[in-house]
Amino acid sequence: MDVFIWNMAISFQLLFIVISGVIFIYIGEKSFKYYVLYNICLVLYLLSRNDSNYYNFQHIISDFMGTANAEVFMHLLNFFIQVVFYALYSIFALYFLDLDKKVKKFFFTVIWILRALIAVFFLFAVVCFILKNPNLYIGLYSFIFLPVMLGVFFISVVRALQHSGKHKEYFLFGVCTYVFCALVAFFGTFIPSLHIKNPISFFYVGIVFETIFFSLGLAFKIKLINDEKNRVSNLVLKHKHQQQISKLKGLLEGEEKERNRIAAELHDGIAGDLFALKFNVANLNRAEYGAQYEEILTEISQIIDKSCVQIREISHNLSPSTITNFGLLQAVHDYCKKAAKIYNIKIDFAFSGEKIDLGTANETHIYRILQELINNIVKHSEASSAQVLIENYSSKMTISVKDNGKGFSPKMFSNGIGLNNIESRITFLEAVLNKVSDHRGTSYTIDFDADKIRKA
Repeated sequence: MDVFIWNMAISFQLLFIVISGVIFIYIGEKSFKYYVLYNICLVLYLLSRNDSNYYNFQHIISDFMGTANAEVFMHLLNFFIQVVFYALYSIFALYFLDLDKKVKKFFFTVIWILRALIAVFFLFAVVCFILKNPNLYIGLYSFIFLPVMLGVFFISVVRALQHSGKHKEYFLFGVCTYVFCALVAFFGTFIPSLHIKNPISFFYVGIVFETIFFSLGLAFKIKLINDEKNRVSNLVLKHKHQQQISKLKGLLEGEEKERNRIAAELHDGIAGDLFALKFNVANLNRAEYGAQYEEILTEISQIIDKSCVQIREISHNLSPSTITNFGLLQAVHDYCKKAAKIYNIKIDFAFSGEKIDLGTANETHIYRILQELINNIVKHSEASSAQVLIENYSSKMTISVKDNGKGFSPKMFSNGIGLNNIESRITFLEAVLNKVSDHRGTSYTIDFDADKIRKA
């Protein structure tokens, strides 16, 4: 049974040398470098617990330094390698429990203590080898190293319970079991009165328990690492999205300002000049020029009137004051009526649901989208009728625009008909546009989240 547990302990450590090495290479977690070193040292120690291996190595050493020196060297090496792997395991545990991030001052203090212990006990080993006194080294190990390590252990467990993530439960249970079994093995070896048969078996059992519960903690740790990477990735994507939205907002605001400027120029400049021209034509002394010019003057006056109407329409379309004065629904209704009258097409507008209040800027974007879609219908679809429907329920708004025209090819969808402008506004409003087109007509459906639009 003891041999079986010994083999199992070695197998587990060899397995985790490979696993932790792979994790260190691919994830870059610094803690697993120490876990690899710890496992290597532990495997060497476990191999030395086999009498055959122990004496074979001692025999090899004796060829260089003599039998007596080889015996002392092996005793010292046996305990020094324990100093090393316990220190390496402690460093790994501190990293694994994220104490390097949560309590940096404590973490660096403990790291300094552990490194000092390795250095001091190496010097002790040299001195004890010179004095040919391995029992002195065992005493120093028992009364200096173990108390210091137990103090570090208990304080680290308290700090881990206070600051570490959810992966700590599995890991700490495994560590506590490991430490308990190691202490039983140590005291059972050096205190015969405890009558513990083959105490080293407890150490093997502790190693098996530690690796099992470390596996569970590792799975949880990797999940936390992936969650953190996903969180950072989502933050980066969100930041890029916000940058894109800000850029679109600037472009759309600039476009709207330019529209307003052109509308003002048309209304105050060209429209004013045409009105003055009409006034002068009306004041001409028609009798003086004779009847032959009467018809020409009348035609000029009609052309001027028609131009004034067209300029007013263009000005209104560029800067629809109806949205500011009466809201989105009235502006869309008016535009549908005017488009139907100008282009001789039937356009039905309907609304259902709750009142729409998204702010003038956002409602202007929606108006521009509908304006472009209606323009596409009257200019390109050859439709005889179209329907515009706006539905607004529980902050979810849907706009549907349908016609009975000839439809559009996928190539036309991607290359024009004002869809680039539409898609820019759709992106800004964080909406979703669906298009369906065939020989029976074209249908556009746009879904908005009013709460998102208000926050934009």
